[in-house]
Amino acid sequence: MLKNKTNIAIAVLIIFHLVGIGGIVFGDASSFLELTPLNLLITFGCILFAHVDWRNWWLIPATWAGGFFIEVVGVNTGFPFGEYIYEHVLGWQWLNTPLIIGINWFILLYGSVAIARRFGLSDATTALVAGGLMVFLDYFIEPIAIKYDFWEWALTHPPLENYVAWFVVASGLAFMWQRVRWQLNTQVAIAVYATQLVFFGILNLLPQ
Repeated sequence: MLKNKTNIAIAVLIIFHLVGIGGIVFGDASSFLELTPLNLLITFGCILFAHVDWRNWWLIPATWAGGFFIEVVGVNTGFPFGEYIYEHVLGWQWLNTPLIIGINWFILLYGSVAIARRFGLSDATTALVAGGLMVFLDYFIEPIAIKYDFWEWALTHPPLENYVAWFVVASGLAFMWQRVRWQLNTQVAIAVYATQLVFFGILNLLPQ
């Protein structure tokens, strides 16, 4: 049963991201990127569909809250990421912050932690590697997010503190996951990270 769920989840992830790439490259890029909240919800649904450890289910809302409220602080104060604002693409907002952004933090962390665990390191070091993987992925996300009005930086580009803050926050959340020994569906998690990396990597190769 788990193997079937895993295969279905991975297939859905691949299909939806391929459709997204095709629609952006050969169709109306802006219209397809308006579906980003739906894409995030589908990815989130794939993770939950094939997830294996529900004993620590509270980590899902806790991670959403941690990611969302650090963004609320960031948008409204300029700390710790730098000065930026969210545009309309990511959907409904509360406190000037899209509600979906907490789910984005969860999705990226799920993939990053699973990959970091493959190295068999200590909890603290695994958390730091996961934080590094999050920053690496954000490096590819930022140019596309700026180009298509997901968010806008005061300096027109993300400042260094954005990446430092991503690393610190992601590492902290990853350490929390490590300390409770939360079991992840590694295959789905790697597929989540890989599809995100390929998706944004390809979009970065398109003419600006």
